Amino acid sequence: MLRDLRLALALLTVLPLAPKGVGEEDFKRSVAFFPLAGYLLGLPLALLALLPLPPGLSAALGVALLLGLTGFLHLDGLLDLADALLGARPREERLRILKDPHLGAFAFGVGGVYLLLLFQALALVQDPLFLLLFPGWARFAFLPFLHRYPLLGPGMAALVRGGPGPLPSFPPCPSSSSTPSPPSSPFSPPGGWPAWPGPASGGSTGTPLGP
Repeated sequence: MLRDLRLALALLTVLPLAPKGVGEEDFKRSVAFFPLAGYLLGLPLALLALLPLPPGLSAALGVALLLGLTGFLHLDGLLDLADALLGARPREERLRILKDPHLGAFAFGVGGVYLLLLFQALALVQDPLFLLLFPGWARFAFLPFLHRYPLLGPGMAALVRGGPGPLPSFPPCPSSSSTPSPPSSPFSPPGGWPAWPGPASGGSTGTPLGP
């Protein structure tokens, strides 16, 4: 179990914890620990909320922590997805753009709006328990969509597809009177939007799933 947890952390964070001699089945088993990796990402956010900081400063530090600890993984996927899906293009062109490392106008626009929403959400939400658990919930919510569409090619989605569900000890996302409901919260993109890109691109990759 510890080996699978280390691999999940290596996949979803910048922590250099990947065990040696990793095989195909190891990647699949690591899926069960994706929510736990999310809780560990939520821990510094919860601790930050306990400090006597102005909401704006706390939110800015929270955005920096999320981007830094994840290695900009989710933001990169969102930017690629924005360029590929926004605008009238044939399927083949969308797939080509998904693999293109360059950024277009759609990526800059969507990325800027996402960061503004994330900053505003972190400034408004000061509940340490919510901040602790929500990243784990977000990394659980995308799992049902992992098998919904055919794979478009090799990548992270192909590596982890077919793995077990989350551990039974996975707790529900806490509710808060001062926070929006999970589906509409800016904490969840791009992990919370996987139902839309599948039909548009013709299949699934790790980019829209953004685990």
